[in-house]
Amino acid sequence: MQKALEETMQDLEEHTASPSRHPAPIRLLVALSGGAEDAALVRAAHRLATRDRVQWCAAYVESDREDPQRRLMLERDFAQVQRLGGDVRVVSGQDRARELLALANELKVATLLVGHGRPSGWRFWRRPLAERLARLGGPFDLVVAAEARQRPRFRPRPRQRPGLWRDAGIAVSSTLAALGLSAGLKSWLALGNLSLLFLGAVLLSATLAGTRSAMLAAVLGFVSFNFFLTEPRYSLAMVEDDQLVTVVVYLLVAVVVGQLAGSARTRLLALRASREQTYQLLTFSRELAVATDRHRVGEVGVATLMRWLGCPVVMLDTTDEEGDVAVLHSAPAGHHLAPEAKTAVAWSRLHRRPSGKGTEQPLDTDWQVIPLVEQGRLVALICLTLGQREHPPSPDEDGRIDAMLRLLTLALERTRLVADLEASRLSEENERLRSALLSSVSHDLRTPLASIIGSASTLRDLADQLNEADRGELLDGILSESERLDRYIQNLLDMTRLGQGGLKLERDWISMEDLVASALRRLGPALRGLHVQRDWPEDLPLLHVHPALIEQALVNVIENAARFSPPGGTLRLEAGVESGQLWLAVTDQGPGIELHLRERVFDMFYTGGEGDRGRHGSGLGLAICRGMLGAHAGTIVAEPGHEGTGTRIVMRLPLPDAIEEPRHHAE
Repeated sequence: MQKALEETMQDLEEHTASPSRHPAPIRLLVALSGGAEDAALVRAAHRLATRDRVQWCAAYVESDREDPQRRLMLERDFAQVQRLGGDVRVVSGQDRARELLALANELKVATLLVGHGRPSGWRFWRRPLAERLARLGGPFDLVVAAEARQRPRFRPRPRQRPGLWRDAGIAVSSTLAALGLSAGLKSWLALGNLSLLFLGAVLLSATLAGTRSAMLAAVLGFVSFNFFLTEPRYSLAMVEDDQLVTVVVYLLVAVVVGQLAGSARTRLLALRASREQTYQLLTFSRELAVATDRHRVGEVGVATLMRWLGCPVVMLDTTDEEGDVAVLHSAPAGHHLAPEAKTAVAWSRLHRRPSGKGTEQPLDTDWQVIPLVEQGRLVALICLTLGQREHPPSPDEDGRIDAMLRLLTLALERTRLVADLEASRLSEENERLRSALLSSVSHDLRTPLASIIGSASTLRDLADQLNEADRGELLDGILSESERLDRYIQNLLDMTRLGQGGLKLERDWISMEDLVASALRRLGPALRGLHVQRDWPEDLPLLHVHPALIEQALVNVIENAARFSPPGGTLRLEAGVESGQLWLAVTDQGPGIELHLRERVFDMFYTGGEGDRGRHGSGLGLAICRGMLGAHAGTIVAEPGHEGTGTRIVMRLPLPDAIEEPRHHAE
């Protein structure tokens, strides 16, 4: 034992020390049997692969007669194969030699390594695997490894087969039915035709119960046909040659047909199970795909596992290596983890490997703890109460559980990556807005301040040399730049209030005429040299709004239009009522806004470098307008001007109901 342990440690050190330079194709295939001798066989395969510098794979042929002990040993051997750098393949089939030969041909291996076997006990007809593979032949080297210890002698053990009596009953019933029909039709049909009825019983048994039942029906049919229908009757002796030929041919055909029909039934059931499993996994993946967050993914995963396995399921979350675990989801709701399962949880969390019921680390608990690991990161822990089931999971169920947990792991990792991406996007957006704010503040505050400082210093230093007109012009410049600076600071304050949700609406009744007149008075210096045209009906209804906010929005739009209008240009203000809304449009004769920028101009700090925003704007005016109008359930859009010249900014505000308007306005 000590020697074997030293060899294993030496193999692990060699595998860790030498870099993996294996070529992509698999050149060495080792056949596992699910017995105690597989551990030595895996070590031998690893030594050969390391010596020859080739990729290797361990294969196991599973059948429908697996037991929990064999599966447990296989899981241990598969884990050892993966630790030593090999791949694992599991194929289904009844003929182990032929399945291994097909897999070796598929992988185009150069060497097939098998263990040394011998006939076990009284089953003398079962030849060793190496001998059968040698007889079949193949384009590879067949290597037989001596076992490290003597294989225990085979001793048949009584084993309960769930459907054994049912299969026998089907065979007996179908044979009796064929015998009854033959007794009634023997006067009209020849003996050879009657054998077809017993052949039908064989096919029926194979279809309903499989190969074993078909073989039993063939034997029962042979005996019944000989005993009841051939001469002399009620005796197994036959005196006529043609009857002997008929019975022998029937038996041969029945055996062949029963084998074929039973194999076809087995393949059909396997195909049906595979299709059902594929459909279930597809449904599960679709449910996970539409889950938008980690909480929903966990709910779907736990509920589906409980529905398919028929046992309680608990999902645990882990924050870090030292932190404690917390229950994320459980099915049924409110189900708690048993105290004896906490040891398995701690072991699986530390070693990133399954523990508990049905694993290499049973740990005396009915729970099986499976860690969900993606790229070395522990995503979550799944706890299954497999010990409460009547039967342990079959190999197909184990494969389905593995596939489901893999999908669940990927879905949980996807939600984490989406959350991280969203957090990164928000951080990047905040950083962009912060940079834009600093740039805007440094430019839009410095420019008017420089003008104010320059004009004030000129008045102080050169007051005696300036005439009255020059002093008035400098004072007008100081006043204009101060008002510009005040509007910019007001915009910053309004945007802060909008972003923090602190904007309170103190509504009052006001007319559109008063709003426009007040905005034009505030923008008197900015509108010098421009023609302002007003066009709206005299009977416009009153607005129930926050007058100061709507006036500020109107000031921003008109100032933006005036900034990009040519000298001597025209600003056109239009208003009207449409679909229960009052609209106001401001049209300039500037260069206009391109189609793909008409929505982005309302983003904070977006100037675009051209068009109606350009280098002259701070990127706040129109964004504040959208926020203020949105607070009143209104909208603002940018459209092309008349005949494609300039830009037309259209603001819309909902009108109050007629009964809410002042009585004097209603009259």
